[in-house]
Amino acid sequence: MGSLAADLADFKVAHLYRERRVVRVCGVDDLRAEALEAVPDGTASVTYQSLHGDPVTAPDEIFRLLDTLLEKRLPEAFTPLAEREHWEDDDEEAGPLPAGPGPYGSGVRALGSAGERITLSYNGDLAVPEATGFGDEDDQPDDDAPHRRESWQEVTGAPDLLRAWLIGRMRWSMNDGDYSEYPQTEQERIQLAETQAGRAELADRFLTVFPPERSRYFAGAHAGWDRWSEDYLSRDEVIAFASEDHVAVLWIALYRYYG
Repeated sequence: MGSLAADLADFKVAHLYRERRVVRVCGVDDLRAEALEAVPDGTASVTYQSLHGDPVTAPDEIFRLLDTLLEKRLPEAFTPLAEREHWEDDDEEAGPLPAGPGPYGSGVRALGSAGERITLSYNGDLAVPEATGFGDEDDQPDDDAPHRRESWQEVTGAPDLLRAWLIGRMRWSMNDGDYSEYPQTEQERIQLAETQAGRAELADRFLTVFPPERSRYFAGAHAGWDRWSEDYLSRDEVIAFASEDHVAVLWIALYRYYG
């Protein structure tokens, strides 16, 4: 898998800004060696201590590995934020926010899992969840959105539905790249087409490295949490892929309610 894994991590979607799409691929054995500390809880669930919060639980070991990758490997993909003032801090006595890793300077947070699943169904040419669930956007901004943990859910469905769903999750907007979603010129139309082609190619690379018949797929949100609510309108999603030997996470920056 070596070269394909490297291709996943290095692949660039045309016109997308840096750190709007981050991929990390790790071996299962490596993740087990550094797995988040197990916490006995007297039940059949897997409980482990997250680095940024309370212990979290999950129905089986794969979620502990996913969260280990999130908290220990994903932050290194981002340029650490420098010490800075809070954007709405009027208290001069409060002092600056400390420097830190991850997209919001707060590290990356484990999500845990309740064992829920997203079952994909066919609706026209789109893959959609069978029922309302993960990924549905609110009508209004949620002031504590970065603090709302959306736990890992396994995503299941036919291979063509998984592909359509994956491409659909990569819904980067003009805030995330140097292109227009509403092209007015031939150059803008070319840029949009190149970005869309890049999304499809990235999805196909994931499906090649992690074929549906031998892999598992997962989705969660708000791993890149903002401890200080500097950007309370932001949202981030993570999609994970697991085979017998490797685990990968695709981090997607999504910024809602920006206009």
